[in-house]
Formats: sequence, structure tokens, C-alpha cells
Amino acid sequence: MKLTLKIILLMLLVACGLVGISGYLSVQREIAFFEEEMTARHSRLVTAVQPMLLDAWRSAGRGGMLRFVASIEGDEQQVRIRWVWLDETADETTRPVAPSSALAELKSGQLTSVRVRELNEAGLYCTYFPVELIGDSRRGALEMAESLARRDQYTRSTVQRTILLMGAMIIAAMLLVGIAGLRLIGRPLQALMLKTQQIAAGDLRSPVLVSGSDELATLATALNTMSAKLDESQLAVQRESAQRIEAIEQLRHGDRLKTVGRLASGVAHELGTPLNVVSGRAGLIAGGKLGDEDVVQSAKTIQSEATRMTGIVQQLLNFARRSSPNRTLCNLNSVMDRTANLMDSIIKNKGAHLEITKHLPEAMTVNADAAQIQQVLSNLVMNALLSKETGVNIQIAAEVCDASSPEAAASSPSRVVRVTVADDGDGITEAVLPHVFEPFFTTRDVGQGTGLGLSIAHGIVAEHGGWMTVKSVGGQGTTFAVYLPVEVEL
Repeated sequence: MKLTLKIILLMLLVACGLVGISGYLSVQREIAFFEEEMTARHSRLVTAVQPMLLDAWRSAGRGGMLRFVASIEGDEQQVRIRWVWLDETADETTRPVAPSSALAELKSGQLTSVRVRELNEAGLYCTYFPVELIGDSRRGALEMAESLARRDQYTRSTVQRTILLMGAMIIAAMLLVGIAGLRLIGRPLQALMLKTQQIAAGDLRSPVLVSGSDELATLATALNTMSAKLDESQLAVQRESAQRIEAIEQLRHGDRLKTVGRLASGVAHELGTPLNVVSGRAGLIAGGKLGDEDVVQSAKTIQSEATRMTGIVQQLLNFARRSSPNRTLCNLNSVMDRTANLMDSIIKNKGAHLEITKHLPEAMTVNADAAQIQQVLSNLVMNALLSKETGVNIQIAAEVCDASSPEAAASSPSRVVRVTVADDGDGITEAVLPHVFEPFFTTRDVGQGTGLGLSIAHGIVAEHGGWMTVKSVGGQGTTFAVYLPVEVEL
């Protein structure tokens, strides 16, 4: 019914517009006709009066001319004729009706017509014919004024007829919507809408009935045919899905055993960083060389890393279905510094060197889970430490730049924060490089890693709306880059 109403209203709008344009053009045409007729009438009067006017001027002077003009004004009923002076000395009886600005370009022997609209009165159509009087320096003209009441009356009647016609069309359109539209379009469309809702709800067996042989009836038949075929396909898919689920469950049972073994052998890799931190802090406490404040700080660090280990274990177990990160506005500088501080003992044990070469501006923040971003950086640093037997140099840098993800390279670059972790280790071969972010992919021996570290880091960054890239040259080192969208830049 709404579509029917829209169609009828559109047609009505077009029709009313055409009627309005026709009425407007009719009014303009009649106005032009009236004015042409009045101008022609005034021209005939000038042709008849001008010789007699000049004779009265030559025989009786100014007074005789004015009396002559007054006498012909009394004889004319439709047109009022006056003699007017065009200078500033004219009095009330000889001052033109039209404003002086409209008469500035009057030329002798040439008719000039002006429409004058007086307040609370009908308008006047005035025509001026300047006459040169021999021996008189004052400029004067014949003024022929004719009321525009007849023209205005015609305009009003035309507007009224146009409005009445539009009203009749609106009433006819409403009747058309209520009778023909409802029956011919509204009801069939309502039935088709109900059918689509039934299909969306999963009911494919209730046919839609639309009588007739028009396009709506054809569409109803097509919907019924489509529903029948979809019903058959749905039954076939359900049977195949049941068989597939049974086969997948069997495969998952076997794969679950392999996954448990891989997770068990890879837990040491994932928990290595926090365990080393806990061991290092505990050793410092046991050595008895720390002050009370340092002991408290080390105890807090051990507690924090124990909580982190619990989170790592839970995240590994839930790797296939990670929950959304708990994001807050955080400063990545603090995250980088905390990561370097926590891994300091491992770095020293490996004879490595870590340096943060570039920080972000202090006002720069991102909407991220600080703990998960720290885990990403820890995994990258740990991979860098394992890229060389000993003495590896690691550099962490953060900066703001414009970049596009590899999956959306054709899109416009966006404002992001880029954190790079670079090392001068042995590098990654070209054959291995495309697979570094795949789950359970590892080049290490069994028991030394599950291949989940980089995959988990990649997943965390993706959940934050960012992406990761890797560049490596054999024997020269590897650079991992983490891109995170800028949330607030003050």
C-alpha cells in the first residue's frame, strides 16, 4: 500500500506541477496580451490627438493646450489622458503617476509604457508620449493611464481555476489509491511481502496466491517455485551437514590429541618470559641484597607475572576462540618500557642488548588492551632473542605514520602507530617467511615451541583493528612491525 501511495503521489506531483506551469504560462500570456492591447490603444489615441494638440498649442498657447487635453479626458471613458510636465516644477495636477526614475529615458516621439502599483488601489498601466512644444523649454508629455483591474481579475480567476483543478486531482488521486491502488497493487504487494517474511523465517512451504496475469502474479509464481527448490535444497544440505558433522567430530577427536601434545611441548616457550622474570626476581629476593622497597617491588612483579602466566595458559587453551580485548586508552611508551624492564634478566642471560630507540609523543594514545599489547611485544622480543645463539642486538621503535594494511592496499592510507622490533639475528628464509603467522608453524625442534607465539600476536593485533608485517634478510636480521590505529591525538 505504501508503494502504491508513493506511485500515485509521484504522478499527482507531476500532474500538479504541469497544471501549475500551464496556469502560470496562461497568466503570463494573458498579461502580455492585455498590455499589448492597451499599448496599441494608447498608440491609436496619440496618433489621433497629437495633431490637434499641436494646433491648440500654436493657436491658444499653453492654456489652450491644457484645456484641449482636459476636454478629451472627459470624453474618454476607458483611458485617462492628462498632460504632465517632466521637470521638478510640476504640481499635483500635472505630475506624472510613474516615478521619475522610470521616466528618465523618455525620448521625444516614442511611446514608453510603465506599470504602476499604487497602495490599496488597483494598478495602472501608464503610457507616456513626450511632445516637443515650439517656443517652450519645459519638457512635457501625454500620459495615458488605464486601470489594471480587469487584468488582475483575470489573473485571480485563473489562479482560482488552477487551485480548484489541483484540488480535484488530489481528491481523484486519493480515490484512486483507496479503490484501484488497494485492489490492484496494495493487496498483491502485501501478500508478496508476507511471503518474503515467511521465507526469512524459514517457512518455505506456504505458497503465496496472487490472481491475475500481470507482473505481480508472475513474481508470486516465481517466489513459489523458488521456495519449493530452496526447501528441497535445505533438506539435502541438512542431510549432508549431519554426515559432515559426524566426520568432523571424528577428525577433531584425533586432532585434539595432537593439539594437546603440541600445547604441552609449547607451554615452556609461551611461559618462558614470565617464568624467567619470576625466577630472576625470586633470586634477587633470596640473595638478601635488596632493600625493603625493592623486595616489595619484586614481590609485586612476581605476582603480576604469575597472573600473566595464568592468562597465557587460558589464552592458549582458548586460542581458536579468543574473547574481545579489554581496551582502554593507553600510552604505548609505558608498555614498551615495561616490556623491556620485565625481560631484562632474560636479555642479560642471553648476552643480548635491547634498546628503545624512539618513543611516541607523550600525548599520543591508542585504544588497546595494554596487557595484550605487552604480550605481543614480549613474543616479538623473545623471537628476536632466539634468532641468534648469543649477542643479538634488538631495537624497539614507535612512530606515527600513514599506512594501509596489505589486505587493503588499494584503499587510502590511514593514521596509525607503528611499533617495530628489529634484530640482527640469522634472519628467516624466503621459504619460511610467508608462514610465520600460521598457527602451529615452527622451525624449531619438537618440544622447543608450538608455533603459537607469532600467531597469537597476529590475532591480538587484528582484534585491535591493526595488522603485522615482517621483513627479513638471511644472515642480516628480521624486523617485525605492528600497526595500530590512532585513537586520540591531542
